[in-house]
Amino acid sequence: MPFRSGTHAYQRQVHIGAASYSSMKLPVRDKSVRQALVVDEHPIVRKGVKDLLKEAFPSLTIRDSSGNTDLLEGVRAYPWAFVILEINMPGLNGLDLIKQVTLRHPSVPIIVFSLYPEKQYASRALRAGATAYLSKDCQPKDLVRTVRSALKASPPKKRPEQRTIRPDLSNRELQVLNLLVKGMNRKEISKTLGIKERTVSTYRFRLFSKLEVRNTIELVRYAIEERLLQ
Repeated sequence: MPFRSGTHAYQRQVHIGAASYSSMKLPVRDKSVRQALVVDEHPIVRKGVKDLLKEAFPSLTIRDSSGNTDLLEGVRAYPWAFVILEINMPGLNGLDLIKQVTLRHPSVPIIVFSLYPEKQYASRALRAGATAYLSKDCQPKDLVRTVRSALKASPPKKRPEQRTIRPDLSNRELQVLNLLVKGMNRKEISKTLGIKERTVSTYRFRLFSKLEVRNTIELVRYAIEERLLQ
């Protein structure tokens, strides 16, 4: 069943497991135990994700937070195994948090798990430093698969060494690439460039082929990491 979030009042006091983060003090970490963090304002979503992850990754300790601003320093300072984050929360700029965590801990995978549709917001999250982006209407197995991929990556935010040759892209392909990274859909790109939607699809297919990616999310990540943007 897809995860759905309900309404819940924003709480000032935030607890992660048995440890309170209202004072921004982190719990003493057991070096032998890897810990992951789920950040979402809705308790039902946090519980659902935690239960799923505990079953899939029994060796991990899964903690959670409602995203209170008092917690931000703890999120930034703690070297989590990975962070699952909803970027749409009251009083919290999720994209800024991604940038801050990535700056301090570039090896920590950040998986955005959001109500926002992928087509509109995935490119923004990836540009901010997220490892992956999933919409909350995905299947539970998709979230588990994404976490596994993020944990296997070494390091998660760098491309493999074999991709060192800059692809030969035409000016039009670069234009389409830049607009895709900005989150534009086929119709918007067609109107912006004055070309047919079918032609946009052709350029998109060429980009997938030349850059050896399977979808728009991978395309955006590759473009950012290889600095192909204009």
